[in-house]
Amino acid sequence: MIRNTVVILFLVPIIELWSWGFAAAGSLDMRLFGHHVVITKGEDRQDSLKIDDREVLKNYYVDIDEIHVIDGMAVAVGTSSAGGNACEGSPFVISFPDGQNPRIDGPLDSCLPVTVKPSEGKLTLSTPATPNEPGQKWEWTANSGFKEVQGDTFVADSSKGWDQLRERSVTHPGGLLDYAEVAAEVNRLAGTDKALLNDILLGVGSGEFKGDLFVGTACSRHMCMDQEAVVVADLASRTVYLAWKPSGQKIKVNPPVKTWPEKVKAELRQWASKWK
Repeated sequence: MIRNTVVILFLVPIIELWSWGFAAAGSLDMRLFGHHVVITKGEDRQDSLKIDDREVLKNYYVDIDEIHVIDGMAVAVGTSSAGGNACEGSPFVISFPDGQNPRIDGPLDSCLPVTVKPSEGKLTLSTPATPNEPGQKWEWTANSGFKEVQGDTFVADSSKGWDQLRERSVTHPGGLLDYAEVAAEVNRLAGTDKALLNDILLGVGSGEFKGDLFVGTACSRHMCMDQEAVVVADLASRTVYLAWKPSGQKIKVNPPVKTWPEKVKAELRQWASKWK
């Protein structure tokens, strides 16, 4: 994916010529900046990235995602993943200095989604900050490769609350934590388990709107079936209902179950049934 038209005009003569050869999903065979770049799936179901017949990276998934020109040098940004849904793919950068062999930097040690922003002299790669920890940020330059720099800190969006939640754009329970008004109620209900609850909600999960109810479930990464939570946000009454199961402990609920409407209790029963 190319991010700007100036880059497109620069690249067309040297990509020879966008000869993408997709033999199957996840495979690639092309001439890129004078070099033969191939991604193939082996018998072990691992993707192998080869440049000029030399294997430089291997993982369950390997992809080339973006192409840029940084400080006059062509670069390709890709992702490498061990598979599963616990972590996002980790970025790597291939640079193509004139008259030299391509250079590979990364993959980065990252788990959350990484945003890539090109500028004239560098790439800036960053993960989103979470309530429990700042985001990660790296700068990549042609001369030095990756350098980790100070990441952003998390601040819930004070302009987003129950009214904005009615837009129904949230698809993951962790998304509620960016709505300051709603996040404050989630954190109040979690009490001393606030950090734990945030970790769970930002883990592997999903959410959907069922009428005026947003119902989200999640588990801490690598701890599904052991440490989980369900959160229900009722748009009509502007009330949050929360239940969570810390590792090795019984389910905790707030507010008390006797105050939950029947349709919200039904969501709780369905979520909790896996431990019966």
